[in-house]
Amino acid sequence: MINKFGSASKLEMELLEKNYNINLPSEYKEFLFNYNGGVVDKKEENKIYIKDLDEYINIDVLYGINTESRTSDIATWMNKLGDDLIEGSIIIGDDLLQGMIVMITEGDFKGIYYWDDSYNFDSSSDDENTYLIFNNFKELLDKIEG
Repeated sequence: MINKFGSASKLEMELLEKNYNINLPSEYKEFLFNYNGGVVDKKEENKIYIKDLDEYINIDVLYGINTESRTSDIATWMNKLGDDLIEGSIIIGDDLLQGMIVMITEGDFKGIYYWDDSYNFDSSSDDENTYLIFNNFKELLDKIEG
């Protein structure tokens, strides 16, 4: 269900962690090693329900490291939007509406979030536009891999 971009090396992952001062979870490192991100099949069963919005999203792309396309590269989005994130966060993908999928790797808010940075949903505002969708990356992967 994921058309992968390739494989990220251990060195590339270490540099990513160093550049953005984060500690990637082991299941995410394994994903980067095996897939290095990829385009997600847009199937009905891949829709993700966001309880706080009472809406569904479809993940479009999970980003990778040093991909052939800058728009599919973690660094592109972290360099563009990373200053708007809390410490220990990394942008790992987007949905069809171009909202961001963000992983918070530590602290009380650890998990996978949908960040409606473009305010695609009417209920999103400056005060509330980030919504928990999964407790960890494995839950996300289990959902989209079926």
